[in-house]
Amino acid sequence: MIANSIPSTEDMYMDAAVRHLAAARSHLQCAMLRFDDAGYEHDPTARSYSYVAGIVAEFSDRRYRPVPPPQPSHIVRAVKEYRRQARRGY
Repeated sequence: MIANSIPSTEDMYMDAAVRHLAAARSHLQCAMLRFDDAGYEHDPTARSYSYVAGIVAEFSDRRYRPVPPPQPSHIVRAVKEYRRQARRGY
């Protein structure tokens, strides 16, 4: 009975890795907030936080919600429409 309650070395390594990822998630979130406070948006940090949070969620048996790809902004749509209309006029 006692032997069953002792985790294997592999389980201990996995638990340690998940704890390190959870700490990294917290540090990345803090970095994102500090960038926001400075008025600067750093997309790679936000994406890194999202990926690490997803990994931690999967190991915690929670459903991971992948980040949807960014939708084109209204400026990009306006540029595409302008180019489309300009081609008609040539």
